[in-house]
Amino acid sequence: MIHSRMIPLVTMAVVFTGAASAELPPGPGRDETIRTCSRCHAPELVAAQHQTRDEWQVTISKMANLGAEANDNEFDVILNYLARHFGPEAAQPVNVNKATAVEMECVLELTRSESKAIVQYRQQNGRFKTADDLSRIPGLDFNKIAAKKSLVLF
Repeated sequence: MIHSRMIPLVTMAVVFTGAASAELPPGPGRDETIRTCSRCHAPELVAAQHQTRDEWQVTISKMANLGAEANDNEFDVILNYLARHFGPEAAQPVNVNKATAVEMECVLELTRSESKAIVQYRQQNGRFKTADDLSRIPGLDFNKIAAKKSLVLF
């Protein structure tokens, strides 16, 4: 059970548009998830995550501590929604020439700055052809890419 969290949000003014409906499947808890989570991040972040129920509970607790506003019932509904629609599954390969920074961050277990560096490098230098191309990116720990090479597509 997640405890009540009615912590005021600090400068969270992001409003979801039609993007949420494209990213999050319909079902009980979808509206609560959009309303609560979209104040800080896009639906693609949630859609890219695949966690166990316990891991989702930890994530929701962290978000509540960071200011996500919902009551106990709403947090429980969100937890059920996320566990049902975004439970664990085998990681799918990610095309580093097309993926968003968030997708690479989640699948390849990169930091946010590393995944953004890949996107920026790709935009400035064009498509990647081999894993060695990724070794040229400043600020990227290439060992992470090497460890996940089976999940990297070009």
